[in-house]
Amino acid sequence: EIIMNAREVFEKRLRQAVKASAREVQTAAQNNHKFTSHTGQLERAIDVRMIGDKTAEVYIDNQAAYYGPFVHERTKPHDIFPKNKKALRWVPIGGNGFVFAKRVHHRGTKADPFLYEALDHSRDEIRDIFSKAVDVSLNDVARDIELSTNRTHLEIKL
Repeated sequence: EIIMNAREVFEKRLRQAVKASAREVQTAAQNNHKFTSHTGQLERAIDVRMIGDKTAEVYIDNQAAYYGPFVHERTKPHDIFPKNKKALRWVPIGGNGFVFAKRVHHRGTKADPFLYEALDHSRDEIRDIFSKAVDVSLNDVARDIELSTNRTHLEIKL
């Protein structure tokens, strides 16, 4: 007696397709964005995690790049003040000496929604991943049925 559970086969392939699709979006986000990368830290902070059995999330790891959400969503114009000193200090363009200021007005930044754009640009690849998963599942079930036809009892659960 052989019990072949087609649902288990499909669920296994579905989990694999969800993971592969999330990795596809992750790679697209890491490779296609408008921000200028100086260290590669924000690209490395784009990560994937499984939520439950059949859901994946592509996200920015705030521990790896705390500024990621600001790049992704935008910042409004704001003032920057010194935290622990009396003045802000930086090296000007050209590199001679330092500039000091009690406050700096930052004009804000435009959003770079690279995660959303990666998902939009990956739709065809994701469809292909799921299409292949369904094909493989059907082949797995068909092969198992074929192998079990010599048996006296076959039960398929959906």
